[in-house]
Amino acid sequence: MLTTSDGESSAGGRRDRKRFACMTAGYSSATALFRSCPVVNAVGQTLGRVRSLMVDVRSRQLRYVVVATGQGKAPIVIPWRTLYFDSTRARLVYYTFT
Repeated sequence: MLTTSDGESSAGGRRDRKRFACMTAGYSSATALFRSCPVVNAVGQTLGRVRSLMVDVRSRQLRYVVVATGQGKAPIVIPWRTLYFDSTRARLVYYTFT
């Protein structure tokens, strides 16, 4: 399933075409690969599991990962560039530098 979110407003009050497309499992092999993949922080604490990927429609590049945090909790949207795939443990690791 492919859904899009609103783009930026232009000067005339019109809306440009959609900026991001949200790709869920079954849409591509990449989304199937990351579906339900665990996401942890640098210390190893679980943040949740991948729910979907957000692609920039204009550049066609992966920009964000939507992480399901648990029953009844709001999802987290994490920039793709702040994640790396730990292939030894089959998980995404979120790095923040403080």
